[in-house]
Amino acid sequence: MPFLKEVNWSRWFATILFLFPALILLRVGSYNVTAGLLLISALVFCIFHRRELHLEKDDRLFFAFLFSYPLILLLAVIVQGGKWSALDYPWRALALIPIVLCLRALKAKTNLPQAWAMGWIFGSIGAGAIAAYMVFWQGWLRVGSQITNEIPYGQIAAIMALGCFLLLNQRRAAWQAIICVVAGFAALFALASSGARGAWLGFGFALLCCGIFAIRWNWRRAVAALIGVTMVIAYLQTLAPVKSRLDSLQSEIQSYQNGNSYTSVGVRLDLWVQSYELAREQPILGIGPGNFKTALVPLLEAKPYLAEFSHAHSQYFDTVANAGLVGLSALLLSFFGPLYLFWRKAQCCTGWARIYALQGCGLIICSIVACLTQPLYAHNISVIFYLICLSVCWGLADSTDDHELNAVDIIGE
Repeated sequence: MPFLKEVNWSRWFATILFLFPALILLRVGSYNVTAGLLLISALVFCIFHRRELHLEKDDRLFFAFLFSYPLILLLAVIVQGGKWSALDYPWRALALIPIVLCLRALKAKTNLPQAWAMGWIFGSIGAGAIAAYMVFWQGWLRVGSQITNEIPYGQIAAIMALGCFLLLNQRRAAWQAIICVVAGFAALFALASSGARGAWLGFGFALLCCGIFAIRWNWRRAVAALIGVTMVIAYLQTLAPVKSRLDSLQSEIQSYQNGNSYTSVGVRLDLWVQSYELAREQPILGIGPGNFKTALVPLLEAKPYLAEFSHAHSQYFDTVANAGLVGLSALLLSFFGPLYLFWRKAQCCTGWARIYALQGCGLIICSIVACLTQPLYAHNISVIFYLICLSVCWGLADSTDDHELNAVDIIGE
């Protein structure tokens, strides 16, 4: 059938790869549509191109690391009597398999990495423009609620900013580098306007790690980018949304020290303490995924405001309470295992493959840090963004012909 020819598949996937990052912070619910199209298309492609599909040794190791966490959660549900609904978000990692297989089979097509990069740039500039409109013209103190919760919005903006700056590692004309820088700064402004404090920590740490790693290939651009981003971050600290969040952080810490824990910081600390106590009672497999809110009932008489929380406001404390030390170990393995594989690819790959290996590193590092104060598997948009980006970065980190791509510009062919 004509529409099943490989060239048509390549163009179709390129379109979806562009739309996913381009619209995620611009249009409510767009990530559900684009992620669904990507998954369905990948499944159909795998059915009609079975002979072209293959998994390498690193692919199998990548999936083994990634599925260690949902497998332990499944064990905890069976053994501890948790809720099956708690497995929904973690087990969406299954979607990575057909997507990676598709990208492997389409490795000869050079427009896929371009489409992903262009979507990243378009989405970052658009998010920054909308954030600027809401802050300076509408008077919003925090943006992000127009799309989702402010915290996952800020985390996504942080990862997109990092991805734009990493594109500077690919050799290109000065005007194209300027576009990447503008897109990165626009996403940074969206991050600052969201007021997400944990996302700032994740971005800074990931930028430092990836920047140091990138110095070996183009030390001038890497150093210039680090200096430039540092200066912009210093400027963003003067903006009203950022100053407001920093002032509230100091005020909330003082309030907690004075015995008032009904603040953003205080609630988190109370939830973390309670998670620790629950983990002490069931240290191996925890109390069972999905049982956290029920386990808080004895504490509600003294602190009734905790009744609205179904998680511990930290992926690590939430996991150790629900799935014990075994679950926490599996969670860390699901982060650091793929991070190691991406890091190893970044060392041996060149061109676009190296950029997406670094982008995968940045995605995971940002998520590891951000999970300290917000669970990754608590928001639909966070889970979909993380898993789709992880699969695309893994596929593109090894599915490109670097010799051909070095001669292809990021904007157009």
